[in-house]
Amino acid sequence: MTTQAARNKDARGDVAERAARLVAESFVFNATEAPTSGREPARMMFTGLDPIDDALLAGWRAQGYNALLIPQGFLDVTTLGPLAHPVEHALRVFARWNAWVAAHPDELMLLTRPESFDVARASGRIGFLVGTHCGGEIFRTVDDVDFYHDVGLRHALLTCFGQNRLGTSADEGAEHDGGLTRYGRAIIERMNRLGMAVDVSHSGPKTRREALEVSAKPALVTHGNAAAICPTARNNSDEMLKALAAHGGVIGLMFWRPMVRLEDPVTLEHVLDHFDHVCQLIGPQHVGLGLETPMIGFDACENSFGPAASVSYLKNIRSMDIPELCGPDRVRTLVEGLIRRGYSDADIAGMLGGNFVRAFQAIMTA
Repeated sequence: MTTQAARNKDARGDVAERAARLVAESFVFNATEAPTSGREPARMMFTGLDPIDDALLAGWRAQGYNALLIPQGFLDVTTLGPLAHPVEHALRVFARWNAWVAAHPDELMLLTRPESFDVARASGRIGFLVGTHCGGEIFRTVDDVDFYHDVGLRHALLTCFGQNRLGTSADEGAEHDGGLTRYGRAIIERMNRLGMAVDVSHSGPKTRREALEVSAKPALVTHGNAAAICPTARNNSDEMLKALAAHGGVIGLMFWRPMVRLEDPVTLEHVLDHFDHVCQLIGPQHVGLGLETPMIGFDACENSFGPAASVSYLKNIRSMDIPELCGPDRVRTLVEGLIRRGYSDADIAGMLGGNFVRAFQAIMTA
């Protein structure tokens, strides 16, 4: 081995060692975790109706997670099973996840109060949140926000697909975005009062902007990327990112291939381009992880989106995954890339989870 080759190997080793140390020492919080069932072939647990497999815990530990948020789709599930209403669906899903957390008191805990994050850090348990990925359909009245807060809900998307009583989703197109409704404003005001995170990830640009203006507490984009790097309707304009930061919010950047780059190839370096752009624009203190892609990848799941998916912003992506960012080492792989791009340990620790913890604690504080 030449001297230069030896130096290169040592440098790679130093980066890998530093990355592993940062993941081990930081509070790693994935603000959009997409779990998969333990069956073969694996299924996406989007609706929360698949059996909850204890193998999930091993996967979360392997990736280095200290906390995570699972957004569940509370839909009209008449085609999925016996339930006929999103509210019935939501109650069943919360009962299942809450019971599973209660059955693992040494491994898991619910994140329901500002101090819960500190307890999770000190105890070594994984902090756990169930959020919504359906939009505001479960809020039949404003008082339903209180009802769901009582069962543990601390996060809700305003919209997901199409339009609802709160506002308009990104897939409708900016020209059809009617903005936040009067009812949507009332829901946000109640969420603020109770300490529930307002998530505008899937909202259209006008709805996003108006939600930020209405919310008295930091709003979140738990899973999204930069439109300047990948121009899809779901990604965020520079104007939106600046507004998010001005209101104290955080964006969780994604590994999901259709929102990283529209053309092949799509690699770790393209994900890092999103981190660079957003950090340079609004500062690393407003950046976190919202990976969404499951550890094994979407493509490995039998009920995943396919190339002909009907969601308008998917374009013609042939694969949903970035192979080097699948598997148990994916967070460490990302951190190695951030190190090579020159980020400090403090900035990386914030992006791994500290920034989302700060935001959620501010949101949950009465």
